[in-house]
Amino acid sequence: MEECRIVIWNASSDEIIRTRMEPFGFDEERHEANKNLFNETTALISANEAEHAEWKTASEAFNGAQDSAREAFSKIRQSLKFWFDASSAEAIALNLYNNKISKYTDFTQAASSFYTSLLTMEEVLDKLVPFGFTPESIEQLLDDISNLDTLRENREKESGDAQYKVKERNSKIDQLHETVAEIIRLARLIFLDDEAQYLEKLGVRVRS
Repeated sequence: MEECRIVIWNASSDEIIRTRMEPFGFDEERHEANKNLFNETTALISANEAEHAEWKTASEAFNGAQDSAREAFSKIRQSLKFWFDASSAEAIALNLYNNKISKYTDFTQAASSFYTSLLTMEEVLDKLVPFGFTPESIEQLLDDISNLDTLRENREKESGDAQYKVKERNSKIDQLHETVAEIIRLARLIFLDDEAQYLEKLGVRVRS
């Protein structure tokens, strides 16, 4: 972006360059518009970086919460399998041996149903106490499952915001690059070989 800034500002501030470009429509208003374009572009780049950071934070929050929820769900089920085999009424009621739970929606539905049913089964809850789980901790895990959807929605929102900012930023960058290219293209036409210093002021490398 610094190269773009040099071209735009020097085309406006250098008296010789400004005077020679003026007949081609580069008046004061045009130069100010180019400066505004540069400032708008850099502002969008900063905004995009901020949006990306927010998306990353939201993604890490969701992924971390989901990993923790899945780990706790797995640990509790494994603990209960120590007490109850697949044919027991408790295992059947809790769908304890259903291992086909991989998709997010399948997991949240299965975990929510599991914890809700488990909280009504006092004797089964007692079996979990030696493993460090209490009714209160199970209730917290159920709340954590409910909160996952909120975290997921926030991640999707931040993703959408970030993608919109990327499109807006890219459009502005393209416009800026076209403007800078036009200035350089014109400068190459109006400044002859013995005036190479003016091209260099615009950041154009000139062969000696």
